[in-house]
Amino acid sequence: MFHGKITVQENSVIIVMEYGTMSFARSEVARVEIRDTAIEQLSRRLAELKSDDVAGLFEAAAWADENELPRQARELYQKVVVLSPHHKGARRALGFAFVEGQWRTFAQSMELCRARLDSGPLDALLRQSLPAVEEIAGERWPAVRELRGLAQLRNKDFVTAAATYQDLARRTAGPTAWKFAAVADLLNDSRDGMVVLADPYPPDAKLTGKKFLPAGPASLSNPLVLEAALHARARKEIAAGRSHMEEGLKLEPTDPDAAAVKYRQAGLTFDRADALVEKIALSHRVEIARKRITMIRKDTVLDAAGFDKQLNDLGNADVTAAVYRQRLTQMVRHLDNVRGNLASVLELAQPFPIELVMEISWAQQDMKKVEAMRQILVAELNAIQ
Repeated sequence: MFHGKITVQENSVIIVMEYGTMSFARSEVARVEIRDTAIEQLSRRLAELKSDDVAGLFEAAAWADENELPRQARELYQKVVVLSPHHKGARRALGFAFVEGQWRTFAQSMELCRARLDSGPLDALLRQSLPAVEEIAGERWPAVRELRGLAQLRNKDFVTAAATYQDLARRTAGPTAWKFAAVADLLNDSRDGMVVLADPYPPDAKLTGKKFLPAGPASLSNPLVLEAALHARARKEIAAGRSHMEEGLKLEPTDPDAAAVKYRQAGLTFDRADALVEKIALSHRVEIARKRITMIRKDTVLDAAGFDKQLNDLGNADVTAAVYRQRLTQMVRHLDNVRGNLASVLELAQPFPIELVMEISWAQQDMKKVEAMRQILVAELNAIQ
């Protein structure tokens, strides 16, 4: 159903709406209902209000919001704020949260909350500031909830923090969810928030002179300890991925398809590692991409050889028109296979434009050559049809 000003013509119905104009054939329109447009209804509402009627203006703004008039709604909310600077409904509708005695935008509120995570007080952050920010967060709620989880960790409320991260893992997806789930697992495994670090962290701290954590028991209330624990889990994922890679290497000579499955499994474990610690598995994922590209190139060589054979056969013997068309068609099929393989190479290499620059370059060059040859063959086929 569409709402707007309607003009019925001989063969069409034109609807002028707030966001544009649409035209339909009369046969496509089931019925036309004549009523005031939303803008006309809003104008009538406003005509009945006094200019300083805060409650009436707020109700009109909310009505405009509900009736898909966002621009008018925003303007009315702004009028309400001018008349009543601390009007909660209007302020929240405009994306402001009341944090530490002031109305602040979402970005300003989050910046202040992150600062309070380090400086405190944590109780006020958890009980007042973060709930206020979450009310205006909308689709940005995971960032606020994650900040709540970190504050709960700093406050050593490990049981509540575990529930917060479990909820985040359940309601999000992909790498973000993997990281939230890993934190929840850590907290569920260590209800008192204590973990044992097998090695000093960061690993390069002694070389760089950075502050480091010694091996031994440590509390997850320390953000560096949480980072170290996630790093350890990421290393386990990398070890699992390396195991899949080794299995793939053994299978590759005799069963390339099974090897490709192992390489994909390795890639997934490396993705999980990167979700826990950004780019920790980058070199391994590049290695996986290179191995899969090498396997694809072997298939490409076979198709290229098939193409060359058809080309040589075509030039070495007189053939009937039917055989000629058949061989041209087979050559196009070989080129299509090569083109598909090159597209797969580019897809694998694209996430690593620096590391796999050579692979991307030759695949793009070969793709241009294949496209040019294919156009010639298709033109020839069309000419002899």
